[in-house]
Amino acid sequence: MSVRGSFHSPEVFVCEASAGSGKTYALAERYVRLILHLSKDSLRPPVHSILAITFTNKAAFEMKERIIRFLKELALGVMNREEEARMIDGLGMDQAQVRAVSMRVIAEILRGYNYFQVQTIDRFINTLLVSSAFQIGLTSAFRIRDD
Repeated sequence: MSVRGSFHSPEVFVCEASAGSGKTYALAERYVRLILHLSKDSLRPPVHSILAITFTNKAAFEMKERIIRFLKELALGVMNREEEARMIDGLGMDQAQVRAVSMRVIAEILRGYNYFQVQTIDRFINTLLVSSAFQIGLTSAFRIRDD
């Protein structure tokens, strides 16, 4: 499954595939490519401007873990050369730039971890409802029923 290509902003990217086909890996790779692209000319990477949504808590946790692992491997220069070449292909950066940008992105994620938006669709909808409760006539203590 390939997720390389050009980036348009704003962008909605949907990845549909069967279980075990590598969706989480592909989405984590896409996230890293996108954040590196958006951060290469910025001192403060725009981590807050990317939202990744998946269905399960396990997939969200796994995606965050992979994103951080990919960035760490890029920053330290220890990623498999073939995987690194695929990850940075078309970004217009050399390895030294990729290492520096990856380090800045990791620092920004750690500085504002709550803005590292990789979450389930349920959590996203709930956050959206809570933050908009007043505007739609709900109290902030509303409850969602499952019945």
